[in-house]
Amino acid sequence: MRGNAYLVITVLVVLGLLTACAPAEPTVAPPKPAAPIAPTAAPVSSTTVPAPPPTSKIKRGGILQAAYNLEWAPNLDPHTLSSNPVGFDLLYDTLVRTALDVKTGKRTMQSGLAESWEQATPKTIVMKLRKDVTFQDGSKFNAEVAKWNLDRMANYPKSTAKTDVAVIDSVDVVDEYTLRVNLKGGPAGILYRLGDGVSQRPWIASKAAVDRDGEEALTRRSVGSGPMQFVEWVTGDRITVKKWDKYWDKGEDGQPLPYLDGVVIRVVREEIVGVNEVRAGNLDIFFGQVEARNFGTIRANPDLELVEYPWVGDVNYLIFNMKKAPFDSLKLRQAAAYATDREGMAKALGLGSGVPTYYYWGPGDLGYDETLPRYSFDMNKAKQLVKEAGFPDGVDVVDDFFHVEVMQRTAEAFKQTWDQVGIRTTLNVSERTAFVSKLQAGNFQVANSIRQWGDSDPDAYSNRLTSTGPFNFAHFENTDLDKCMEEGRNTIEDAKRAEIYKRCQRIIYEQVPYDQIWFTPYALVVNKKVKGWEPQFFSRVRLRQAWLDR
Repeated sequence: MRGNAYLVITVLVVLGLLTACAPAEPTVAPPKPAAPIAPTAAPVSSTTVPAPPPTSKIKRGGILQAAYNLEWAPNLDPHTLSSNPVGFDLLYDTLVRTALDVKTGKRTMQSGLAESWEQATPKTIVMKLRKDVTFQDGSKFNAEVAKWNLDRMANYPKSTAKTDVAVIDSVDVVDEYTLRVNLKGGPAGILYRLGDGVSQRPWIASKAAVDRDGEEALTRRSVGSGPMQFVEWVTGDRITVKKWDKYWDKGEDGQPLPYLDGVVIRVVREEIVGVNEVRAGNLDIFFGQVEARNFGTIRANPDLELVEYPWVGDVNYLIFNMKKAPFDSLKLRQAAAYATDREGMAKALGLGSGVPTYYYWGPGDLGYDETLPRYSFDMNKAKQLVKEAGFPDGVDVVDDFFHVEVMQRTAEAFKQTWDQVGIRTTLNVSERTAFVSKLQAGNFQVANSIRQWGDSDPDAYSNRLTSTGPFNFAHFENTDLDKCMEEGRNTIEDAKRAEIYKRCQRIIYEQVPYDQIWFTPYALVVNKKVKGWEPQFFSRVRLRQAWLDR
C-alpha cells in the first residue's frame, strides 16, 4: 500500500505546504482605509474531523488522558517559551485564533479575545475586544491588559516573543475595549503573528497576577483566560489542568466551554510506548510523532484513528555554533554538510515517510528557491574541505542532542559519515531542559535537533536567524541577513516579499549556520471516543471543544 510512499508524501508535503503558508490577510491597498476584516466563524471542515454532532449527543464531564514525547515546557510563562506546548490553548487565549482546513492545510484567521479588527490606515490595525472575559484569578480582560501583554512581549528582558511583535511600533488604548496597534511597516502577517501558531507566543496573561505576585510567578503557575485552569505540574512527568467555570466561549449546547472536567498530559518519551498506551486504553491521545512502522497496526484497530498531517512536520537539522571552534570555520561547516547523506537518512530513519531537505526555507514558504545549489552527499569534497579548513589530520567534535529516539539515530548517522571524512564525532545526549540551556549559553560545538516546519511566514524565522533573535542558537550575526529579514517584514506585496526572501534564503545557504537534513510529516494516534477536537498545525490537536463519548 505504501510502495510509493516516498513519492506520495513528497508531493503531499509540497502541495500542502504551498497552501499552508498562504497569506492570512487580504492584500492592502493604501492609502484608502481598508474595510473591516471579518473573522470567519464557520467550523473547520475536513474528512478527518467529523462535523459536530447534534447537541443532544455531546457529553460533558470526564478526564482526557494524553501524552507527549517531550517535557511539556521549560516553564509556564507564555512570553518566554521556546515553542508552544501541546494543549497550551487550554490555559491561555490569544487576540486572534488560527483555524485549519485539514483537506488543504490552509489557515484562516478567526476572532479570539479580539471580536473584530479593521485596518484603519496602512500602518494601523484597530481591534474591538471582548467585554465578557475573566482571567482565572478573577481579574478582567480589557484594552489596558491587552496593551500590557503586547508591551511585555516587546520589552520584558526574558521575553522570547520579541520577534512576534517586532513589527509593532506602539500600542494605544482607545477606550476600555478598543486597542490600536501602530505598525513600523506594512501589516504583512501581523494577524498571524498575534495568533496561536506554534512559532508565536502572543498569549494573553493576567496583568493583575503579575502585579500581585511578580514576573517569576508565571513560570510555575499559569494565570490565563483559557477554558481550563492550572492544577499541578510535575516536571518530567505530567501537567494537570481542570475546568474553568467562567470561560467566555460557549459550546454547541449553549453552555460555557469546556465540555471536559480536566486534562492530564503525561511525558511518554518512547513512541512505541505511547502508541501501545493508546491501544491499551490508558491514553486517549498520544501527541508524539507516530512512525510509519506503526501505521498498519493503528489502522487495523477499529477503536483508533491515525491522523496524518502531510503538509507539516518535523525537520531534523543541525545547529553550528559559529562563535566556538571548530565550526567558526565556514569550510568545516560546509564539509559537514557535504558529508551528510540526507537521502539515505530520510529513507532509513523516516521509515517510509521521510523526505530529504536542503534549505532552511520549506517548499511552501514565501520565496522558497529550489534553483540554489545543494549540499549534495559528496565525501571526497567533504574530505578536501576539512583539509582546507586547517585540519589536515582531522578534528574532534562533540555533537549534542536531547533524548528522543529519532534524534539518537540521526546523531549516529552523522557520526558514521563524518568520522570517515575526518570530523571525528563524539555523541552527547542530555535531557531537553539541559540541552536547551546549553544552546542558550553557547556551550556546544554542534547540535542536532528538531524544528517544526510547515506553517510559517518566513518572518517567523527571524527569531532564529537575525543577530538579536532569541533562538539564534547558532550565534549567527550577519548584517546583510538582518537587513534582508527586516525588509521582508516591512514590505506589503507578496510578490516583492518573495524576491526579498529568496535573497535571505541564499545568505543562509552560503553561510550554513544551520543545515536541514530530513523531514517527516506529522501523524498521531487518537482514540475514536475523543470527539470535537480541532486539527491544528503544531499543537496537533486543539482540545478546547473536545469531549469524551464514554
